[in-house]
Amino acid sequence: MEKSLEYELIDFGRGRKLERFGKITLNRPEVLAQKPTKLDEDEWVELADEIYLDAEKGVGTWVDPTKLPSSWNCTYQTGNCQFTLELKPGKYKHVGVFPEQEQHWKYLEKNIKPGNKVLNLFGYTGASSLVAAKMGGDVFHVDSSKSVINWAAKNAELSSVSSIHWVCDDALKFSERELKRGQKYDLIIMDPPVFGQGKKGVRWKLEDLLPKLVKTTAQLLNKGGKLILNTYSPVVSLEEMELEMQKNGLECTKKGWLSVNTHDGRKLSLSKYTISIRRS
Repeated sequence: MEKSLEYELIDFGRGRKLERFGKITLNRPEVLAQKPTKLDEDEWVELADEIYLDAEKGVGTWVDPTKLPSSWNCTYQTGNCQFTLELKPGKYKHVGVFPEQEQHWKYLEKNIKPGNKVLNLFGYTGASSLVAAKMGGDVFHVDSSKSVINWAAKNAELSSVSSIHWVCDDALKFSERELKRGQKYDLIIMDPPVFGQGKKGVRWKLEDLLPKLVKTTAQLLNKGGKLILNTYSPVVSLEEMELEMQKNGLECTKKGWLSVNTHDGRKLSLSKYTISIRRS
């Protein structure tokens, strides 16, 4: 069997998921995991290296962070691509990778040609940027957080990638400036958070920002260029995402949910996506 991400969804249910990332197994909240679990509670306790608990308001907590290393590595490998990610426990339960997005990575492997110009907005720790660069893309990675940019650059160093252009900026503002500069891209990846804060502290909600984001990025695409839009928003529907594409001259060629599966075939769907193309 072809190797891919060093990850396993062990079990899920009752609002939580039990996952192994490399050598570390975590018990974390997941609002979409509402079915009964297969393993009992004692088995979850025995298997998990650490547990993250949500707070009623604000940031949750790791029960005993001393049980975890400050960081550890997780690899991705297929016949065409290999990269390494540094993972670490964050204050919002995240560790530096979203395994369900492996479906996008495989799409990038198949569709990026050497020399293609690629824009990764809200690029986070850079998995998609690494795949695009490994496939020969000229990659611009944009994130508004300097610490996250540094994390992504560390992942690039671990993966022997030195060609990515790192841009610490607000994704929409950078895109608008690129449009004024007459820049064009062959593929744009966009995974905006449900809500966020721009570089100058401006707060926004995805449902309010999405129309402007799609309008701007659609104009940045070359003819035949593709836009991958991904969202974890419970408010924005697949139909709304597709409609935004149509309003801006893009044809939605693929849409659905990104999921992860347990070894026994149970599926946990986590985020919605559309892939659209500019025909003219």
